[in-house]
Amino acid sequence: MIKHPMKRTLISTVSSRLKHLILGTAFTIVPYIGFSQSGYYSYDQDNFRNQALFMDTIAVQAPDLTRINAVLFYLTNAERIAQGLAPLTYHPKLEEAAQMHSNAMVHYKFFDHINQFSKPMELPDDRARLAGIYNPHLSENIIESFVLRYTPGQSVYTGAPGVFRLTPDGTPIAPHTYLSLGEQMLHDWMNSPPHRKNILSEKAVSLGCGTTLFLKTDFNDMPSVIATQNFQLLENVQAADQ
Repeated sequence: MIKHPMKRTLISTVSSRLKHLILGTAFTIVPYIGFSQSGYYSYDQDNFRNQALFMDTIAVQAPDLTRINAVLFYLTNAERIAQGLAPLTYHPKLEEAAQMHSNAMVHYKFFDHINQFSKPMELPDDRARLAGIYNPHLSENIIESFVLRYTPGQSVYTGAPGVFRLTPDGTPIAPHTYLSLGEQMLHDWMNSPPHRKNILSEKAVSLGCGTTLFLKTDFNDMPSVIATQNFQLLENVQAADQ
């Protein structure tokens, strides 16, 4: 029976500098991509919960991480509207910058807003420029979370790699749905004052999210995700190919 430490979240604004944290050994899984960018204009924060594609259980070996990105986007706007704020527009270049950072954190095994392994991708604004944004004014949220319905710190019994039980002969802990995983991550961000501040910023204009799934080889291949939210502040994104 083993117990794993709490998952982590970090907040960043343009000027912040945060402690560099090292993740456990990990490797990535190639995702299935099924949610197109046009979907952002087909659904909104009011009707996305009714869509079957977000209620699907995540298939760990073939996850559609674009659906998690979309859920995070819609849930963020739902939180903003509940507080009397305008919803954010989706921008694919912000998603590209966010995905770039999530991929890098898994690849280089770190958890921070500062990428010390690649100078061109060091800061959120640097990554936005690489994605083709000419006028980046970014704030950023990041989070690491578990794909299984596992409570961090909970004692579990391990079986085959990626299999966890609450009792020795119990049913394996099931994966989240795309919606429930997004809800868990938004819940954690909203219960952290600096992350909540980014989500509810009156300066925020647009949003893009990027998620990477990996297996924590130091925790019996626990399927996990790192997600990044990139918020454009102050003015609309000006980007290549617009």
